Amino acid sequence: MRIVLAVLDPTIQSFIYVVAIAGPLSIAVLILLLKKIEKNNPERIRWR
Repeated sequence: MRIVLAVLDPTIQSFIYVVAIAGPLSIAVLILLLKKIEKNNPERIRWR
Protein backbone atom coordinates (compact mmCIF):
# COMPACT_ATOMS: atom_id res chain seq x y z
CA MET A 1 0.00 0.00 0.00
CA ARG A 2 2.90 2.32 0.64
CA ILE A 3 4.06 2.04 -2.97
CA VAL A 4 0.59 2.91 -4.25
CA LEU A 5 0.42 5.97 -1.99
CA ALA A 6 3.90 7.11 -3.04
CA VAL A 7 2.74 8.05 -6.53
CA LEU A 8 -0.27 10.07 -5.34
CA ASP A 9 -0.37 13.80 -4.78
CA PRO A 10 0.46 14.73 -1.15
CA THR A 11 -2.97 16.30 -0.62
CA ILE A 12 -4.67 13.07 -1.69
CA GLN A 13 -2.38 11.10 0.63
CA SER A 14 -3.32 13.40 3.52
CA PHE A 15 -7.01 12.98 2.70
CA ILE A 16 -6.69 9.17 2.69
CA TYR A 17 -4.92 9.21 6.07
CA VAL A 18 -7.53 11.54 7.60
CA VAL A 19 -10.40 9.40 6.31
CA ALA A 20 -8.71 6.21 7.53
CA ILE A 21 -8.62 7.65 11.06
CA ALA A 22 -11.85 9.67 11.11
CA GLY A 23 -14.08 6.94 9.63
CA PRO A 24 -13.70 4.28 12.33
CA LEU A 25 -13.58 6.96 15.01
CA SER A 26 -16.92 8.43 13.91
CA ILE A 27 -18.52 4.96 13.85
CA ALA A 28 -17.30 4.33 17.41
CA VAL A 29 -18.69 7.68 18.58
CA LEU A 30 -22.02 6.93 16.91
CA ILE A 31 -22.27 3.55 18.67
CA LEU A 32 -21.41 5.13 22.04
CA LEU A 33 -24.03 7.84 21.46
CA LEU A 34 -26.68 5.23 20.60
CA LYS A 35 -25.83 3.23 23.71
CA LYS A 36 -26.19 6.37 25.84
CA ILE A 37 -29.60 7.11 24.32
CA GLU A 38 -30.63 3.49 24.87
CA LYS A 39 -29.58 3.69 28.52
CA ASN A 40 -31.71 6.80 29.10
CA ASN A 41 -34.72 5.72 27.04
CA PRO A 42 -34.67 2.03 25.98
CA GLU A 43 -37.78 2.30 23.81
CA ARG A 44 -36.11 4.70 21.34
CA ILE A 45 -33.36 2.32 20.15
CA ARG A 46 -33.92 -1.18 18.83
CA TRP A 47 -30.82 -3.32 18.28
CA ARG A 48 -31.26 -6.13 15.80
